[in-house]
This record gives sequence, C-alpha cells and structure tokens, in this order.
Amino acid sequence: MAVALPAVVEELLSEMAAAVQESARIPDEHLLSLKFVFGSSAIQALDLVDRQSITLISSPSGRRVYQVLGSSGKTYICLASCHYCSCPAFAFSVLRKGESLLGPEKMILQQP
Repeated sequence: MAVALPAVVEELLSEMAAAVQESARIPDEHLLSLKFVFGSSAIQALDLVDRQSITLISSPSGRRVYQVLGSSGKTYICLASCHYCSCPAFAFSVLRKGESLLGPEKMILQQP
C-alpha cells in the first residue's frame, strides 16, 4: 500500500510533538527521519528554530503568516496558505528550478 509524503510528514511531526511534550527534546531517530524526508533543508530549518528566528503572526480572522529572520539579518515572509516564501532559497529552488515545495520554510509550515 502506497503512503503519500504529506501523510508521512504529518505522522512524523505528530510523533515529534508528542516527544517534545513528554521529554522537552526531539529524539535523534526523528531528526534523522526529517533529514531523510527533507534533505539538507531540514538542517537549515532546525537552525532557524534553534535561533528562535521564526515568529507566527495571526490575524483575528485566522490567517497565519510566518516571519523568518534569515542568517543575513533580513526578514522574510512565509505564507502557509499558498506555500510561498519571500526568501531567495525558495525563489531559486522552487520558482526557478521547479523543485519540491518542501524547503526549510515549508518544513516549518508543516508543523501542527
């Protein structure tokens, strides 16, 4: 039986959230799984999380926008609703090269 990637990612993130609630840390096996699914983007996304560079901005209507402070000091906007980020990595990888939407910013947006 084939399993779609979004279902795998959702399950992995759910398991990670449970592990963090239980022990305040992410097990190494989950970190390896993230790297397997997302490639090197996982490392970059986790670095953003470790540096507390991500801010969720919510409107009263329920819309959510993520503000990400890049390593260059520039702030980028990620829109979960339309899978878009204003960062150069997204523009290069997705818009120019047509690669997967699962870059560092997308991984962050997948969190429950």
